[in-house]
Amino acid sequence: MSLFRTSKNMREIVKIVSKELQITRDEAELVVATLIAQPRFEMYLNEKIDSETVALLNMKLQQLKEGVPIEYITKKVQFLDYQLVIYPGVFIPRLETEYFIELIGKLTTRTPKTILEIGTGCGAIAVSLAHVFPEAQIVATDISPTAIDNASENIRHYNLRDRVTVAQCDLFAGLTGQFDIIVSNPPYVPTSRIPSLPKSVKDFEPILAIDGGYQGVQFIERLVREGKQHVKSHGMMAIEIDEDEVNILRQFLVTNSFRTFVIKKDLFGRFRYLFVGDVKNEKSKNSH
Repeated sequence: MSLFRTSKNMREIVKIVSKELQITRDEAELVVATLIAQPRFEMYLNEKIDSETVALLNMKLQQLKEGVPIEYITKKVQFLDYQLVIYPGVFIPRLETEYFIELIGKLTTRTPKTILEIGTGCGAIAVSLAHVFPEAQIVATDISPTAIDNASENIRHYNLRDRVTVAQCDLFAGLTGQFDIIVSNPPYVPTSRIPSLPKSVKDFEPILAIDGGYQGVQFIERLVREGKQHVKSHGMMAIEIDEDEVNILRQFLVTNSFRTFVIKKDLFGRFRYLFVGDVKNEKSKNSH
């Protein structure tokens, strides 16, 4: 079905997008600007829109109405200062992970020489940490071959191939040695909560990167338990978590003799980040 039956001017297109997606005019302007890869303030400079652009917008708007994430349509995602390529079927990095990068930089007790990322996705964390720690060598892993290809493209784009090694594996399989930092944004949504996720997430993003099993901690507990052998004595593990899992994970850490850990809040005031090991200015386990 064509939502733009004839050539339209940009104001009419924005009005249609606002109505079809049930969003404000400002939001519709941002959506259209993103879809046509043009700065918002330039959108109205050309009053007449050619038929090819109208047809392309129509196709993309139909995809949005079906729930396809806009990042998969444009194949781009902005993360901190980096515009990254994102492949459909690869987990889309969120705003909360941007603050995670900042906290890692603040909480590490010494400048890391080696970093391991588990579940790199499009490579957002690896690319960002390579710039935060310009002397570090990074190994970025993922179980998904599509994610590996995606991360590799972004790492090539930012000229980081000499410092970031990409490897396809499940957790620590085949990895040797120890690292100053092990970092991961793992699957942590409880299986029972998957059906209630937005359509754009549950129907289009990779469930393997989202489903954390029963109570959402299945992957995290395995990551921490096995990670103990791969992190240096003065290193740390940095992991994104769900706020509802704080008590479960705290009990798990205490039971398994992890004496030093801290759980931090995100910018929205929700407990979101778990740091295990040698953490700056943290003398003992706490959740402040």
